[in-house]
Amino acid sequence: MGHAQLLGRFLRLKQELAVAYRTQPWHGAKIDRIADELVVAERQLAALGPQDEQCDESMLPFAI
Repeated sequence: MGHAQLLGRFLRLKQELAVAYRTQPWHGAKIDRIADELVVAERQLAALGPQDEQCDESMLPFAI
């Protein structure tokens, strides 16, 4: 999955989590699932390293 796709997934999950917390009563299992998926997406984004949005390349030429 590319950086743009991961970022889109991360942002969608953040929004879903915010909605889940606003919904009363809370559905703990749903919140836990979204939070777990959010952690995975965040780790995957971090592993890709910082991105230069203008050229869609790593800002660190030595990053793996």
